Amino acid sequence: MEKDINQIDHIISKLGEKIKFLRTEKSLSLKELSGRSGISAAAIHKIESNGITPTITTMMKIADALGRDVSYFIEEARKDKDVVFVPAKKREPILTFKKGLELSGISAKKYGDFIMTAAYAVLEVGASSGKKSMKHRGEELVYCLQGKVEFQIKGQNYVLGPGDSLNFRTQLDHKWKNVGDKKTKLIWVLAVPPS
Repeated sequence: MEKDINQIDHIISKLGEKIKFLRTEKSLSLKELSGRSGISAAAIHKIESNGITPTITTMMKIADALGRDVSYFIEEARKDKDVVFVPAKKREPILTFKKGLELSGISAKKYGDFIMTAAYAVLEVGASSGKKSMKHRGEELVYCLQGKVEFQIKGQNYVLGPGDSLNFRTQLDHKWKNVGDKKTKLIWVLAVPPS
């Protein structure tokens, strides 16, 4: 237990250093990062100098403004992060709130390790991304292995069957639905360039 507390304290003590490193690497002033994140320059300065510990909401805003996932700031550096091998039997599930969608990681474990992140996706019959379209930074590449899935991108429908692929910029309104009569299996790649 004490070891866990010490590890947590160590991670918290490195937050400011990591934020400052990324900010200066991107040649951003405190004021510019403040404008991007909505967090005051004074608060960012205090976080960088370990004067205050940020809330999770603050960390999410700063991480987004720096083009990183929050996990970048709380995970320790790993060895061999330039190469990631994922054996088929050791794929880890990826958390999703979309009903009927099961994702297994086939690439780096977290966003930000590489520009691309990929998953093996299984969509139950009728599963969808929801009624509303979504959009976000980056690009997606979807390759259909089995079944039938429909993507609607900027009002245009694309139906993918086995062997079909779809590549699109995700700042466009998009949504998807399994329109087949069996589970659909996909390779789903997301690429988010550093900001």
